[in-house]
Amino acid sequence: MEFGRLGKHCIVCKTKDFLPFKCDHCGKIVCIAHREQKNHNCTVDITQRNTSPKCPLCNKFIKLDLNEAPDRKMDEHITSGCVRHTLDLEKTKRKKEKAKAPKCGLPSCKNKEGYELVRCKLCHRSFCLTHRHAEDHRCPRLGFEKKRREVSSREKIRLAHQKRLKEVTNPKGADKIPNERQFYLEVEAKKNKIKQKTICFDKNWTIGKCIDVACEAMGIENRNNDPQAEKTHFIGKKNKAMFPFDIPLYLLVPALSPGDTVFLGSALA
Repeated sequence: MEFGRLGKHCIVCKTKDFLPFKCDHCGKIVCIAHREQKNHNCTVDITQRNTSPKCPLCNKFIKLDLNEAPDRKMDEHITSGCVRHTLDLEKTKRKKEKAKAPKCGLPSCKNKEGYELVRCKLCHRSFCLTHRHAEDHRCPRLGFEKKRREVSSREKIRLAHQKRLKEVTNPKGADKIPNERQFYLEVEAKKNKIKQKTICFDKNWTIGKCIDVACEAMGIENRNNDPQAEKTHFIGKKNKAMFPFDIPLYLLVPALSPGDTVFLGSALA
């Protein structure tokens, strides 16, 4: 034949093609019907070889799937106005940085700021500063430690003191009153579930308003607005004085000073 030596056979369908294609990745000879990687079972993953094409119009890289021809993806990208199939390098970089960042061992932890992990001595897992204690991350071995601590009464006293210190350093209402007007009082109510509570008042408030705030904070029914009901008063612990409703706190100093204890009730129990 005159043209017997021209053209080559497709490796897939064995069809002789006078204008064959050579795969740029695996080097196989294919026809036009099998030129895409997925059609001739190309074994080379171009996405792993960092060969993503770059659009000449928007200068963005095109995202390719496994064994997918870049020409078709480029055509779809340009046709869509350089919107589809774009590869967000900044997003990929952020994902890598997030994967490298330390993660708290507690699945429900939502701390996103950078922090150093602390290793738990019981379960040997690493946690953020918020969940570093065994009680905070619900350590599975905490049950064994609790059995040991129940025997020690000193540990119970320490935990009670720690809880009390937390209430004193962050009393009720302190976040809503300026520092120069804060007036702290220890309020006791023996017939209530909450026996004692540190409450922050405004020194410009009258005793009547302070009683309303204290009753709400301690869950006590306040019936001072009812003329027929028994009144609730502030009674000083050190001088046993019953303070009038219409006098501001700052006018009662030194009879009632910051840090003093008052009884909340109709009469001294």
